Amino acid sequence: MSEELPQVLIVVDVQEGFVTPHSQHVIKPLENLQYEFDHVVFTKFYNPEPSPFRKILGYDRMAPKSQEIELALQPREDAVVISRPIYSCVTEPLLVRLKTWGVREVFIAGIATEACVLKSVLDLFELNIRPWVLEDLCASDKGTEFHDPAIKVMGKLIGPQHIIKSTGPEASAGRV
Repeated sequence: MSEELPQVLIVVDVQEGFVTPHSQHVIKPLENLQYEFDHVVFTKFYNPEPSPFRKILGYDRMAPKSQEIELALQPREDAVVISRPIYSCVTEPLLVRLKTWGVREVFIAGIATEACVLKSVLDLFELNIRPWVLEDLCASDKGTEFHDPAIKVMGKLIGPQHIIKSTGPEASAGRV
């Protein structure tokens, strides 16, 4: 990543309603990691009435104003929080922020790897914004049987070199 461009971390849907024994391990590391970036965006999914999640899937959790939609970690003081009622966090408010900051690549992590993270990563890629997926800081609230295939699919679709760890050689190379 170019040194002159700001580094941005997007934390997808680390919310009370998505924290399970399968996903809780990402909370503390993400809470700590946010301070290593120039800018941080936290996203929050909510499920209004009516929605395709309710109508088509019969999924009635994550209602607006419920405790489930609250963040499960403490964002730093200058963090941006963006809410949306769709899988992807790549919405106009996010794109405006990224353009304002002048970034063309982001680091992304969060819950759920197979749903909102996957959809957001693909949307970023298709908009020519390079996503670096922090594999060890992504999780599925349903378990590794959903997380692992999603990571594999993302590697196929955006290039395996864009699936990295938050620690290790990538971190020491200045990416994280």
